[in-house]
This record gives sequence, C-alpha cells and structure tokens, in this order.
Amino acid sequence: MSNFISNSANQTLKSRLKTLIAKSEELKFLVGFFYFSGIRELYESLKEKENLSLKVLVGLNVDKAIWGLAEYRTGTYQNEEEVFAFFESIKKSFNTDDFDTKEFYEQVRFFIKLLLEDRLIIRKTEHPNHAKLYIFKLEEDQVGRNALFITGSSNLTKAGLSTQGEFNVEISDYGVEDANNYFDELWRRAIIITEKHALKEKLIRVIEEETHLKQLTPFEAFALVLKTYLEAARRKDISQSAIEKMKQAGYTPYSYQIDAVGQAKAIVEEYNGVIIADVVGLGKSIIASMLAHDLHSRGAIICPPGLIGDKSKTTGWRKYTEEFGLYEWEVWSMGELDKAQKWIKKAGNPPRPRLGNGNLRRLNYCKDSLRILRKVSSSSAGRIL
Repeated sequence: MSNFISNSANQTLKSRLKTLIAKSEELKFLVGFFYFSGIRELYESLKEKENLSLKVLVGLNVDKAIWGLAEYRTGTYQNEEEVFAFFESIKKSFNTDDFDTKEFYEQVRFFIKLLLEDRLIIRKTEHPNHAKLYIFKLEEDQVGRNALFITGSSNLTKAGLSTQGEFNVEISDYGVEDANNYFDELWRRAIIITEKHALKEKLIRVIEEETHLKQLTPFEAFALVLKTYLEAARRKDISQSAIEKMKQAGYTPYSYQIDAVGQAKAIVEEYNGVIIADVVGLGKSIIASMLAHDLHSRGAIICPPGLIGDKSKTTGWRKYTEEFGLYEWEVWSMGELDKAQKWIKKAGNPPRPRLGNGNLRRLNYCKDSLRILRKVSSSSAGRIL
C-alpha cells in the first residue's frame, strides 16, 4: 500500500481514516477549522467504536464567503472572543443547505451524545494554525506499531476527505513521537471549549437552537408560515390623502395598519373581497375606513345598532365616515337590511347580489370582530362596506 493519499479512485483519505478508526482507541485531529461535513463523513466508523475518544484542535474559524465556506485568520483575541468566534463559525457552517437533510438530524444527535460523554473534546488553538495532522493511537493488539499519523493538505471537510484532489502522507516508522509532542503542546496551550461545562452547554445550545436542528413548536411553525406568507403577499400603494386623513383625525399611522391597507387593496383587486381580522383594539375599523377611502366610490356600512354612532357623527361608524371623508357612504343597522337593500337598488338597480361580480361591497361587524369586505353587484351601483 502506498503511503501517499491523494483522493484518487484507488484510495481516499476518508476510506483510510475509516480503516484506522476501526483499529484505534484514541484520535487526535489538528485541523484548520471544524466543519461538520468532515466529521459526518466518519459517522458510521465512529458509531461502531463505543470507547473511542476524539480530540479536535481547531486552528482557524470559518466564514461564509460568496462562493461557500472559506477559511480566515481571526488574529489574536481574548479567550471569550475566540470562543464566541468559534461558536459563530459552527452556526454558519451548520446553517447551509448541505445540512438540511434527514441524515444530518440523525447524525448530529450522535455527536451531541459524544460531547455529553466527553468522547468528543474540542479546543481552539491559542494562535491561528493552518496545519492538518491526524494522529491515531492504535489498539494494543495491532502488531508492530502502536501509533501513526497522517499529514498533508486535507482539511476535515467532505471535499478534503474524498472529492477534492489532495496530497497526504501516512507515517508510522519515524516522527510519530514528535508529532504527538507537537499536538500535545498546542493542546496544552489551547483555549478550552467543551471541557468547561458552561461552554459545552452553550455549544450544544447553539447547535440545537440556532441551526437547522432547532425544534419548532406547532405555534412557531404556524407563525413562520404566516410571516413568510405576509412578506410574500402582494401590496398596493395607498394614497397619501388616506394617511393624512388618519393623522388629522388624531390617529397614529402605524406601519402594520398601512401594510394591511395595501395588502387588502391587492386582495380586493384580485379576489373581489377581503376579510380584515385581528384581536380587539388594533384598529380594524380604521384599516377598513382607510381602505374604503382609497376605493373611491359610494358604499354602505352594515353594523350592529350600537356601533352606528350619533347623528352629529362623533361616535361609531358615522364618526369614521366623517373622519375619512366617506361622504357618499351610508351606515345601516343590521336590523335594517330591508332598508339597506332598497337603498342599494335605488343607487343602481343592480341584479341580485352575487359574490365575485361587480363592485358593491359590504362590511359586517361580527361578534368576533371580523370585518368582511366583498363585491356583491355590478359596476353600475355603489358599494356596501
């Protein structure tokens, strides 16, 4: 067997590491950066060795560049800054599409188990180090040698272990003690990460809560879907006069209300109607009034008797029609539907109301505080809101 490993078709570093892991009781890896794609390549081999311990000494961090993940020297920081930078590098490397797989979720649980059992120990070099060194302490039944090491160009990544052209050499007949001493001295001066309980918990928390592994509650999943939908929803511009009317009436133009009006206009345009729904006190009536202002047509408001308002237009829906300039809108009680129907017919004598055809609109004030705006008749008539 050749001592040179170049990730050729005959032998990859991954296959050689897997063979050596099966015969080892301790591993010492000095690598440029800790990238889970490399560790996961060795998942099956590590899983089979229940008593194996792995020391990983990280020389650099990782940063997400335009063309993927690239190495960078962090310079000299205080320990806390180095640890924070390392945690950020872990988070960045985990939060890529490569790790959003079923296998990742299964494998990462195993590596968290190694961390909790102190079988995977991670330290950060005191100063930036670009070396790649893989040391294997072999089991006692291995005849003729008790240790060996591999050094060369391969980093602990999927590409470095198998798919990318590299050049590494395996050595067992000389220099093993020197390689061990070199690693141990760097290890002695390195910044401790997983051996400190608080830092280990922080690392596991970063992996479990700030990466693809984060478990979502049903409510969080719903909120994420809703947020994505709202951000993707089409919006129409609203008139400056509607905003000015709002200010003149003494209302604060909150962005969520402005956004709601713009989205409602787009929905009305596409679906001939819209439902405005929210908890009590967030201004559904104001949103509906601004929307009515921007529709630029006649209309009717149908609501419970207690919400009609006084004739001086200082309360209820009559107040909103005054504040938002809805001078051609009529307010009707839900108990006066017959009168409202006569008004509609007089306004344009439209055919029988039919959902999705025409431009009359209706606003229902229901017990659950829903506002329903829909088209119900032909374009020759006014609007019911």
